[in-house]
Amino acid sequence: LFFVGILLASCKNDAKTSKVEDQKENTTQENKKILKVTDTFSVDGINFKLLQNGDQAEIKIEAKDRIVKGNIKLSPPCYFLKRYGKVQSFAYPDVKVTHTLVVLGDTVGADTKKYFGFNENDDFSRICGEGIQGILIKKDSVIVTERVLEEIFTCADSGSDEKNFWDFAHTRETYKQSRNPKYR
Repeated sequence: LFFVGILLASCKNDAKTSKVEDQKENTTQENKKILKVTDTFSVDGINFKLLQNGDQAEIKIEAKDRIVKGNIKLSPPCYFLKRYGKVQSFAYPDVKVTHTLVVLGDTVGADTKKYFGFNENDDFSRICGEGIQGILIKKDSVIVTERVLEEIFTCADSGSDEKNFWDFAHTRETYKQSRNPKYR
């Protein structure tokens, strides 16, 4: 009888331990961020990673000696705009921007692609979206623009007109941060 009591007590302790371990495992899985890298790019010693964290888009920027400002406001997954296989970039010395990049988000499915002219001969696997946001690289900072252009159907692999890059580089937030007294 004594041994049966000890055996029952040890089973109860194992059951409690097992429940605690199960709770720890579930909590850990719930708290883990499952980040998916959707696109990467490097320029001037700065590494960019566009990440998808559930229904949130994030950007990770590794840049020495530069202040990083701003967040991605688009719905994931997000991608850099490219033309001819290369990430598009434009410089605007008048506002001290060495590189202007554009991120595509708010991706769309086949129905929207059809609405914008895709037909049975087109590649429906192409990544297209309806929102873009700028990234400005300056001598001392990297700025993810506050401004987002929405309802602009764009495909990541065909890029965008330079006017959109110019527009992101020449917003009021850029002028305020410019060293040019004309734009302070």
